[in-house]
Amino acid sequence: MTDLKSQYPAFPALRRGSTAEVQLSSEADDGSICVLESAEALEPHVAEMEALAVASSDSNPLFEARALQAAMAHLRSGGPVRVALVRSAPLAGGEPLLIGVFPFQARRFYLGLPFAIWSIWTHVHGFLATPIVRAGYERQALRRFLAHADRAGAPLLRFPMFEGGGAFDAALSDVLAERGLAHVETGRHERAFLKSELDGEAYLAATMRKKKRKEYNRLWNRLAEAGELRFVTHDGGAELSAWVNRFLALERSGWKGKRGTALAERANERAFFERLCSEARARGSLHCAEILLDGKPIAMLASFLSGGGAHSFKIAYDEDYARYSPGALLMMKAVGAFLGDPRIAWVDSCAVPNHPMIDHIWAERRTIREVNAATAHLLSPLLIFYSARMTHIAEWAWDRMRTLYHRLRKEVEHG
Repeated sequence: MTDLKSQYPAFPALRRGSTAEVQLSSEADDGSICVLESAEALEPHVAEMEALAVASSDSNPLFEARALQAAMAHLRSGGPVRVALVRSAPLAGGEPLLIGVFPFQARRFYLGLPFAIWSIWTHVHGFLATPIVRAGYERQALRRFLAHADRAGAPLLRFPMFEGGGAFDAALSDVLAERGLAHVETGRHERAFLKSELDGEAYLAATMRKKKRKEYNRLWNRLAEAGELRFVTHDGGAELSAWVNRFLALERSGWKGKRGTALAERANERAFFERLCSEARARGSLHCAEILLDGKPIAMLASFLSGGGAHSFKIAYDEDYARYSPGALLMMKAVGAFLGDPRIAWVDSCAVPNHPMIDHIWAERRTIREVNAATAHLLSPLLIFYSARMTHIAEWAWDRMRTLYHRLRKEVEHG
């Protein structure tokens, strides 16, 4: 195990609860922070973490206890992943309250910098990195996490992929301002989002051009000529493992399999998805949607419920039917299913910005931000300035590369 005393030299008190857990406290902080270093170390705290997720203003299914355990067990890369459990001061009854969960990593060579920059953890299948913080305690949780980073000597804090406009976003802005800490937004984009009081048909009529809707209806009818065509939703069915295997096989049969990015291509990623679905099914938060042709799935979608909404995680479709646009048909049918489900007030597509398919079906947008924040480290303000400049340069380079790509593609298409 890592020598934690060398990593937290400024702490006046350091108490070990186990080989994978460290209790950190300070006279300057009337709360406490428990730092966990493994998936197994989270186990005694699962019930507490699950209760916190329910009491959080923002939602992030990836940082809920069981999903976080699955990710830590199967997707760790780039160094150790630690989870800071932030607690309040003792309440009237004498017990502190869990008010924040902050998974983080100390990663070297961020933008070429030879420093162990602290970052809220993201992994290869991460679509959101908003820390889970208790409603009404967001600022307290952030103050304590920032104080913890200061005492540990973190030179810079990265908060990637969090929901813009949410409770955490507001708290982060307030706490950085009150402490006078330099910070810079290093990323912002919007992705497709679904939220409406309309039913599925009325929503599509309001958000899609009539000509486009007629085209998709024509494709559905043509596909129905090939056999019995059905759209269904369920929680994984009687045999969840069989559904998961069908999903993995379908995803692997397409372009993701050819590129080597399908979940089934790597044992650890397959195990992560299997465990994620199993844990979600056990909690009643797995949402499956599929199009069946003569009982065979030709398009499948796995989503996870959290915080009164849903997060659309992975989609797969049979490319033998690509001329019918099965992925788009599935997402259009899913609109009605999502909007008609009393458990679901909104759906995050979790898609890349400017997605060529879902952006034309779901009209609303969710803002995703990334912010770098200074700490008490002597070099931190300089690192903030450097990261801002490097981000600007990287954006300029990507813009030039995209322009060149489209120019070359146009020249090839026109000879």
